[in-house]
Amino acid sequence: MKTEKRTTLRDLAAELKIHHSTVSRALKNDLRITSALRQQVKDAAVRLGYKPDPMLSALMAYRSSNQAQQNKGALAWLTKYPTRNGWREFQNIDYFKGAARRAGELGYSLDEIWMREPGITPSRLTQILLSRNVQGLLIPPLPRARARLKLDWDHFAAVSFGSTIFWPQLHTVDSDHFHAMATILRKVKKMGYSHPGFVCLARTHEAIDRTWTAAFLAFQPSNRKKSAPLLVDRSLNFESFRIWFDKNKPDVVISHLEVVADWIKKLGLKIPKDIGFALAAKHNFPARFSGVDECSERVGEAGVELLVKMIHDGAKGIPANRSSTLIQGEWIEGKTLRKL
Repeated sequence: MKTEKRTTLRDLAAELKIHHSTVSRALKNDLRITSALRQQVKDAAVRLGYKPDPMLSALMAYRSSNQAQQNKGALAWLTKYPTRNGWREFQNIDYFKGAARRAGELGYSLDEIWMREPGITPSRLTQILLSRNVQGLLIPPLPRARARLKLDWDHFAAVSFGSTIFWPQLHTVDSDHFHAMATILRKVKKMGYSHPGFVCLARTHEAIDRTWTAAFLAFQPSNRKKSAPLLVDRSLNFESFRIWFDKNKPDVVISHLEVVADWIKKLGLKIPKDIGFALAAKHNFPARFSGVDECSERVGEAGVELLVKMIHDGAKGIPANRSSTLIQGEWIEGKTLRKL
């Protein structure tokens, strides 16, 4: 039986009368190849039916995984908080731990770079990154949602964490916040709680693109006559919480803030005897709290894995179609909920 001959890189090179290494670089979007030639090579690949050999790709991946990892270059951890170390809070620390560990395993260093360094400009920052042989960029959540970042993106592969960047629309990796809230609501319902309330800082609400509240509202019974007990505030404090609590009287409170448990105790209530409490995101909080561990270090690892794949594929610049990778968290039983 006659099999059809596979089109190879050398076939494309012969067709275009260029070296096969140039074809390879063009298909990987190498910026050393002009955009016109890159497009010419891609058009020829489509016309001649070129497809990468999956067995060869697998073999190359196997060989790479069995070789001692050497430094392949640097990845940059770009931050834009008002202060150099302002990003070091909550899940960001765990994102960095996971990312740094996975980058090292794959042969890359991970360098912190503060975008608000005195005298820095987008063009100057681009020059610094290129001079340091930075192959890809990781951008943790920014202090404010709907942020814009200026840089010569065509030189880099880039991945962001969370939903705080409005432009450019980069590939993202994040915790699955919707799934986390849905998990909590299913758990408390199974335990017998019937009137959950959710307390959230407005800044966090916006930073995660409102996914916690979306899930919370989606799981409210359709026959509920009054509005769901939801407190989203820019300046949460005990007094605002007390007023909300007295009005709504939830039988279980869900929040991402450990301090809310202290406010409940300040009201003279015992957890879980009088009321239940669950954390929507556990970040190194005491094990006694029930809730969802967002597995933030795993999120950091996933960000690096996606970024390195982009580097290998030659995918640089702002993607035409943005993708989002969501990592599901794990339920932690804790001791702040009980079966009613």
